[in-house]
Amino acid sequence: MTYCDQIIENAYVVTVDKDWHTYENGFLATRGNEIVGVGPMEQSRLFSATTRLDASGQILIPGFVNTHTHIAMAAFRGASEDVQDRLNRYIFPMERDLVRPELVYNSSLYCLAEMLLSGTTTFADMYYFEDEVAQAAQQAGLRAILGETVLGQPAPDAYEPNGGLTYARSFIRKWKGNDLVSPAIAPHAPYTVDEENLRRSAQLAREMDVPLLMHVAEMDHEHVRFSQSHGSVLRYLDTIGLLNERLIAAHMLYLDDEDIQRAKDRGVRVAHAPVSNAKSGRPICPAWRMMQAGVKLGLATDGPLSGNSMDIPSVLSLFPKLQKTREENREILTAKEAFRTATLGGAEVLGLETQIGSLEVGKKADFILIDGDDFNMQPIYDIYATLVYALKSHNVQHVYVNGRPLVKDRRIMSFNAEKVKIEMKNIRDTCRGYIAAINSR
Repeated sequence: MTYCDQIIENAYVVTVDKDWHTYENGFLATRGNEIVGVGPMEQSRLFSATTRLDASGQILIPGFVNTHTHIAMAAFRGASEDVQDRLNRYIFPMERDLVRPELVYNSSLYCLAEMLLSGTTTFADMYYFEDEVAQAAQQAGLRAILGETVLGQPAPDAYEPNGGLTYARSFIRKWKGNDLVSPAIAPHAPYTVDEENLRRSAQLAREMDVPLLMHVAEMDHEHVRFSQSHGSVLRYLDTIGLLNERLIAAHMLYLDDEDIQRAKDRGVRVAHAPVSNAKSGRPICPAWRMMQAGVKLGLATDGPLSGNSMDIPSVLSLFPKLQKTREENREILTAKEAFRTATLGGAEVLGLETQIGSLEVGKKADFILIDGDDFNMQPIYDIYATLVYALKSHNVQHVYVNGRPLVKDRRIMSFNAEKVKIEMKNIRDTCRGYIAAINSR
């Protein structure tokens, strides 16, 4: 008899292990922050547990992994949509004048509430005052890869251009080795950070052994500029030493076959954000082609300003549909393959595949329980098709990270969600007044 802290029993368990095991009547056993048992219900009698949770009618899956966000931008979600030159006229001035540590902390915690309630247990983020994002993530209990932004102009937390490099060094030292938060450095993009400071960012990532997060091949003007000078954005990054296994590249829209092969050969990992890309009217990312080439790829919401909704289920549903549209072939991407990108694929992108992304003995106890009996979930013929095409955020019932319940019966357990709502309303009122002042000029 093996002792454990908790057994989740009578669930439909979807493991995403290498053999794609599923157990229609299965169990998961946890001890401390790890999984110590998983399998069909008859094997659960080999375990003695302090607590047992009857999950009849529920689907037990690995927690979702969101590979690229800017969660503090929840403060500006929906502000000045559908207006010309939105970023330069509204968003950049609002960031300059309003983004301060308190706003970043409160907006981050607010956004994490939405992410938790839709089943995200791990996320990657890049923004300003990233220390505040780390504090919020630790309080909320999520696992996170957090990159301090480097920008070639003054930023809210750096009065000098590229001052994020100094902030990043201190931030990395503070958070390196934390159980939940892993620090990174995040040069914004090839078109906003010059060659010298991209090289400095890469050097810092090597020196301190952390990932490097960056927007890559996202903008049409970026594509034109670097195509003319170097053949493509990726070829430019390759010439300056940034195209390597540390790079987690968000978006990756403007690629040719040579770029895709180069990304594979260099070990680049890709955060694919189909919803925010579609909202921006950009080309459909050749995600399936990258997957076919062997590039590691995970799903992302992008920030709440770009994608608005921060739930991976909506991204997961759109992802295969857009790829089939792009390739004009409904057979190219199965629901099983798509589901993997939101779980184990995302873990691979963040370098966490030995810890999370699948339900296996020895991995961290990061998992979610979904109401499989809800009207939009039944009938189930193919569990992966149901999870990819039918699942909605409101179906998520329970969320665990490190074996700790962060959501129970759709109620957040790790912080005061009602207080967070009040803080966001105060932020909204401030932003409304700022927008009104802009409009009156």
